[in-house]
Amino acid sequence: MLPSSLLTVWRRKGNIQPRFARASADNLLVAKTLIEIYLQGAGEKKSALKSTGEELEDKGYDFHLVRGLSLLLDRRSIFKCTSQANPLELRRRLFQETGKIGPATSLKQRKTIIEKVSLETKISVQELEESMYADLESELSLQSFEPITPQELLEKYNLSLAQTLLFDSTELKFTVSGNWQNIFFKAKRLGLIYEAYKSNGFWVKIDGPASLFKLTRRYGTAIAKLLPAIIANSRWTVEAKILWKFTNTLYDFKLESWKHSPLFGPQRTAETFDSFVEKNFASRFKALNSEWQLKREPEPVIAGQQVIIPDFSFEREGSKLYMEVVGFWTKEYLQRKVAKLKKVEEQILVVVDENLTCERLTKLEKQNGLNIIYYRKEIPLPPVLRYLQDAYKHVRARQRELLRDLNVTFTEPLINFDEFADRTGVSIEAVRNLFGEKTPDDYVVLPNSLIRKDRFNQIRKQIDCEIKKTGKLPLTKAIEIAQKEGVELTSAIEALGYKIVWHGIDAAKAVITKSKNKV
Repeated sequence: MLPSSLLTVWRRKGNIQPRFARASADNLLVAKTLIEIYLQGAGEKKSALKSTGEELEDKGYDFHLVRGLSLLLDRRSIFKCTSQANPLELRRRLFQETGKIGPATSLKQRKTIIEKVSLETKISVQELEESMYADLESELSLQSFEPITPQELLEKYNLSLAQTLLFDSTELKFTVSGNWQNIFFKAKRLGLIYEAYKSNGFWVKIDGPASLFKLTRRYGTAIAKLLPAIIANSRWTVEAKILWKFTNTLYDFKLESWKHSPLFGPQRTAETFDSFVEKNFASRFKALNSEWQLKREPEPVIAGQQVIIPDFSFEREGSKLYMEVVGFWTKEYLQRKVAKLKKVEEQILVVVDENLTCERLTKLEKQNGLNIIYYRKEIPLPPVLRYLQDAYKHVRARQRELLRDLNVTFTEPLINFDEFADRTGVSIEAVRNLFGEKTPDDYVVLPNSLIRKDRFNQIRKQIDCEIKKTGKLPLTKAIEIAQKEGVELTSAIEALGYKIVWHGIDAAKAVITKSKNKV
């Protein structure tokens, strides 16, 4: 985080962004120069270090960048007062003596006061002059410095800029690909007010400091401290509303991993397990090489006004199921867990350690109709696999029923299966099976999409026209024709009535010709 005076931004069409420091030659040079000043500055006063840094500003480098980097280097340094005398005591004696003699209105009077205090304290005049203000920030001496590379320094500067801008946010929304347990732990510890909701994924909304009536600075600092945990993932999106205090205008601030991750550098956290039981289960399940993709601590699921972060999720062709591992528990603890789980719409398998139980839960299990599996020492794979298979059949049947009852009229020239699956909340495989069995009128079904017949015939007509010239067409040229119509050619080549003739492995040498089986 940086002082607001060092925050530099650009504003355009309702959007606001910090002026991030790219890893350009100039920026890396500034960072390297400042780092070298601190590396070689042992024993130097802070004011001397800053004076050297100001020379960069005189050469035309942005003072926001220079001073911001210097401040970050200060935080990696230890400065101490090197005076043997107590500066505070020396100033007290000087003020007392001034009260007796009167204000020092001339150099002679000042010299008289200093010499008298020098005699009383048995400190030389020169040492007294050097020590009376030795405890001020600018007079502290550099004792040690923790080295950092220029690239890392720029990354920390960029993160600090983003954190500083969030001080003036009215709200913050984010979604990430993982690390949820750590994020919610930090959010609670920082005292942040948040709510969770689903909108094309799992999102968390946090009230910003500019929306509160008090504790603005403290709350803004808390939000800034949460940002590193958010971006410690492979994929993330952050959206905020920023109230620009200078114009009282509300701006949109957005960060996305695909675009901004390089600015902040690697922040990812390693996968961790709460117990050996969980780690052992994950290792054995992955070794099965099943069609299910296992994920540790997936996105949370909403349970009324609360959230649950399951230990694992199982994903297959758009279907997602969850598993919660319960170690030591009491009946009351599990009843609270059950009350929470009953508010969840998603399917969750609860795996309970039978060796650590203090009471059997047969009645409780029957009463609530939960999916509960007991285990000893390690979680058994067969019952978990049976549960997944049964649940998968149920999900697939429900998806097929949903799609059959869905009354949709298509008008677009191209319908991608993955986009349609996202809109309807079903798997791509279910969509592919539906359109394979029941293709809409005026459309041709391709492996991953539907294409309207007029668009389909237009592509074929253009390719036919080119092939007539020489009897064949370079594959790269055919791909260009198809791409202009939004179609991936290799998936549609057979349906169009062509085949690819390869001459080696170089695609630039491949051609397409009419297939003998063209219909």
